[in-house]
Amino acid sequence: MISTDKLELICRKCHIIKEFAPLPESILGYYYCDGNYYVILINESIRDDEKLYRCVLAEEIGHYRTTIGDITPRKYMCYRDRLTVDKMEHLALRWATDFMVPTGMLIDSLREWLQPTLDGLVEYFQVTNEFMLHKLEFMSKQNCLWDIDGKRSLYLANFPSVHIYERI
Repeated sequence: MISTDKLELICRKCHIIKEFAPLPESILGYYYCDGNYYVILINESIRDDEKLYRCVLAEEIGHYRTTIGDITPRKYMCYRDRLTVDKMEHLALRWATDFMVPTGMLIDSLREWLQPTLDGLVEYFQVTNEFMLHKLEFMSKQNCLWDIDGKRSLYLANFPSVHIYERI
């Protein structure tokens, strides 16, 4: 598991100003860069929800790692700009899921457990169900069959159905 301290260390090392703020209910996190300062705002309503806080912070750091310029959605955006914002959101989320749930570590955890469950993975990596499902979705687009060990494979071809296939 990637610790919360490691996420906060990234913010400090990269000189990202991270603050809790009273954001609208629908906005859990916000990343802004004006060329001089990098700012991440986290909705203060999730301060006590450790899993959600970790996922939101990781995604906002993902914007720092993958985004150039201001991608703040605006009320009236042309279709092309909306597509650009959506692509940047996708890149940041992908970075966050790869960072918080590294594929190798996920496969290793499946190898160690005889009866892995989504809830077990969520607890082990300390992320939300939705975040873990995003990770599995990204993996399914990369490869539909992931070897766990000599006998078992993670089968993602019918995502969102997830199966562990045991060879006979």
